[in-house]
Amino acid sequence: MAKKATATQSVKNVEPTEISVCYELFDLPTAFHKAGLAGLILLIQSLKERNHLNADDAKVELSPTQAKIQFSEKMLRIVMDDMYAAKTVEVAVKSKWQGAQIKREDFVEEEVDGKKTRTKRFIYDQVQPLGTYFDFVFDGDKEVWRKLWRDMLWNIPRGRPTTREPFNQCAASGTCKEGLNTWADLLKVQKMAAKGGFHTSELSSALFPGAQAVNAESVPFMGRSEQNLLLHFWPLAALIFVPQAIDADGKTDFVGYSLAVPDVSNLVAFVEEYPKLLASFTSEVRGYRPAQSVIDLPAEGAMAFLDDLALITGLEVEKGEWRSSVSHIEYLHLAKEGNNIKSLAAGRVSPIPKLIERYRVLIRPPDESLKFRHSLFRRGLLVALLDDASWFQPFGRMLNSFDATIFIRQSHRTQEEKGPPQFANDVAKKFRYENKLFTQSLERHMTIPDASPVTAPPAVIVNRVIRGYLLARTKDKSKIDPDKFKNSDGEIDYKSIPSEFNDVKQKLAMSLFLEFRSRRDQAFADHFAATFFSVTHRFAENDRLELANLLTIPERRDDLKTLTLLSLSANS
Repeated sequence: MAKKATATQSVKNVEPTEISVCYELFDLPTAFHKAGLAGLILLIQSLKERNHLNADDAKVELSPTQAKIQFSEKMLRIVMDDMYAAKTVEVAVKSKWQGAQIKREDFVEEEVDGKKTRTKRFIYDQVQPLGTYFDFVFDGDKEVWRKLWRDMLWNIPRGRPTTREPFNQCAASGTCKEGLNTWADLLKVQKMAAKGGFHTSELSSALFPGAQAVNAESVPFMGRSEQNLLLHFWPLAALIFVPQAIDADGKTDFVGYSLAVPDVSNLVAFVEEYPKLLASFTSEVRGYRPAQSVIDLPAEGAMAFLDDLALITGLEVEKGEWRSSVSHIEYLHLAKEGNNIKSLAAGRVSPIPKLIERYRVLIRPPDESLKFRHSLFRRGLLVALLDDASWFQPFGRMLNSFDATIFIRQSHRTQEEKGPPQFANDVAKKFRYENKLFTQSLERHMTIPDASPVTAPPAVIVNRVIRGYLLARTKDKSKIDPDKFKNSDGEIDYKSIPSEFNDVKQKLAMSLFLEFRSRRDQAFADHFAATFFSVTHRFAENDRLELANLLTIPERRDDLKTLTLLSLSANS
């Protein structure tokens, strides 16, 4: 009897060689898990194409909302070793790394202030992720995209050296322990499932940004083990962007990374579209980053992801024919400060056709009149787009907090001297475009019999007031009459006006900008009337009433102030 019991017990202890896990897309708790599932499927497909896995090694049954994956120990080891593939490379730096062992010291010749000098470089060995999944799209001129991916990994989820162990293991021996550890967890998952339960394991920020294995209150951060497995692969299905920050003095710099994580709603469509999206990226660079990755607002990464997906599908957003493979895109702006990873912004953007259409016009305008070059101005327009607000409203806070010299046009340049983008040039383009739209609307309206009068938009009315005042006062101060510099069409040729006229106008605009920026509420309205109504303006009756409303209705004075400052910038 004892022998029979031992034999029975031995049969029961035989562990399975394969474990089937069925993932229901809408049962997964976060967008990171859904992106991870898509990333795992994409990696398995890539491994098959590269002949590292065959059909028997990796069995995947896929439907729009479900993935049934047959895991084995061999398959998991291959998948994890490819995900964490790495090599050791030499890097040369100007200053020593704290706690790292120097391999050697070199000297290099470089030019400083026109003189050649020899400077010291410290050489270190550093483990570098290979990102072999991206081999088919990121090579040659596009290698800058793989570098962005590596830098993001090393600064955000793997920002601490202790979290890089799987890469270190692969760099040293070609394999890591993640495959075996994950297989062990899946065996526990199956045992608990047989008892009607589920197995959980700890989560860390290396897999899920923002997670802690144990928080300050000693509460563990846990997740179901078969779902935790997916979090290894979200970096393969998320797009990485680099927000361009501008400080109060107008200096720009790249700050951290904005992760655009897809909340996948159709697995079949997404895994078909995403490789095409990656292949569509260009090799153009801005600084040391891919130009397409540089954004003015963290949320822009989510809009860019949706726009790229729409372009890849070839369907027309304008006609509402686009059916997205994602329910939304989550964005997370993260930056490394010391040994800490800080979250600077987070949110989500849904695939609303009208939103994507307006975003596309903003970044790929149909004509030059809508091409904006200044990062700060584009940022304001993006905020207005996301908030569904009037285009000028988000600029209120910006105009009051940044250095005034950012907004006032710089000294007069010749046509050949392009120089850096100017905020004033972009806002002037926007006012001209708004005036053009109103003029076209007015012309159409005039063809309608017995039509009621049309009121110009506040932006058009205020800009006319500011422009008229600046030109009149500049004419008086400079003793230069712009009307004497008209072209053959009877229009003023501002390029032929002496530079002294523009210098006087610029100083006047700066003085007025500072005056009006410092005033609020009734004090602002009183100063507006006393200043700008000191010269003659001609208005249609309905436009005059609209301006009176802007001045007298308290709720509208913020808009009036914002438009006033923007107009001073545009006409400086």
